[in-house]
Amino acid sequence: MQQLGLFDVLRGPPVRLPVEPHGSVLSASIDPDFTFRLPHPRMVWDRAEIEIHRHENGLWMWSTSFMAESEGSSYRVGPKWGKFAGTREDALFFAVEELEARLGRKGGSDAALIIKWLQALKDNPEAFK
Repeated sequence: MQQLGLFDVLRGPPVRLPVEPHGSVLSASIDPDFTFRLPHPRMVWDRAEIEIHRHENGLWMWSTSFMAESEGSSYRVGPKWGKFAGTREDALFFAVEELEARLGRKGGSDAALIIKWLQALKDNPEAFK
């Protein structure tokens, strides 16, 4: 059972559509509307990244990426994945939830650092400023 907070009542549910195997993602030449990064101090890749982008239908899409203890996962934001939210704040919240779930069983200092960053980002009213 999941414990809900006061702000969870105000949040709309995510809009989930089936994955389109040949659907589109943002091309490399287009930057997402918002990108949140936890940089790695020595490597060229980030420890974690969240992309938020508004779709032409008005809904907000998200994608998540991470690299922790030589293991990672990444995908580019786009309608292909069927992950939408009504607001950009909701999209960020669901992206954080997704990364927390993917990192939940991982041990190690990288995963702990990413989870700490995610907790600071989640429900942060200043995130989009």
